[in-house]
Amino acid sequence: MKYKCVVVDLDQTLLHEDKSLSRETIEVFAQLPPETEIVVATGRAITRTQRYADLIHARSMICTNGSIVYHQGQVIHRTEIDSQKVIDLIQTVRKIEPVQLTLFYPTEAYTTNEYFINKGESLRLDLDHFETREIQKIFVVTSNHAAMEAIDFSSYGMKAVPLSENPDIFVVTAEQVNKGTALRAFCDHLGLDLSQVVAFGDDYNDLEMLQEAGCGVAMANAVPEISAAADQRTLSNEEDGVAVWLKEHLADFQ
Repeated sequence: MKYKCVVVDLDQTLLHEDKSLSRETIEVFAQLPPETEIVVATGRAITRTQRYADLIHARSMICTNGSIVYHQGQVIHRTEIDSQKVIDLIQTVRKIEPVQLTLFYPTEAYTTNEYFINKGESLRLDLDHFETREIQKIFVVTSNHAAMEAIDFSSYGMKAVPLSENPDIFVVTAEQVNKGTALRAFCDHLGLDLSQVVAFGDDYNDLEMLQEAGCGVAMANAVPEISAAADQRTLSNEEDGVAVWLKEHLADFQ
């Protein structure tokens, strides 16, 4: 058996643009040997990840870009934003005009964005009174890029990375957080060799994960940096590229 573990990003990788999962993809994952470790690795929190993990029989999840790792429902690795420094950072960021903030905890999110509050996807965030523990990532939404670039996030032990699909959304996490570090922690926990891992991704937050995996596969719709770093490439998410690659390589899991 060449591969014992499949790690797959969700948005723009496994999922179609409408956030659906194709029947073909579900069926291909069902054909993998039952002992194969299937891991969903995403920027999403567990509440927006679990149903997709269930559909492809994933026993493990790397959530919020590597801030927390679950295996069979148990937390096996966690890296939170410094609870002492987050207050100072929030006070700095909230002065940006315009700005909207969302704080992500393991199972819920709090936001100043009325749209997501009204949709029931997030709770209302009181910037003067919020829980500082267990914050895994922060979304800062602003068109004022100059103001964001003026902030030294490293002085808070954090980093801010813009989303490729919307550069007005900055994802703030602890500085050492990435999917690659989380994957390494996952493999250490299960006694897997990273050479036995195949990982699929498309965006900047997948880079370290694809570099750590024995085989990193970039989607056809991946950003150039991911395509350049990958060992192999497959079709786009709209063309079920993950399923196509797995179907062609099923023998490598036997």
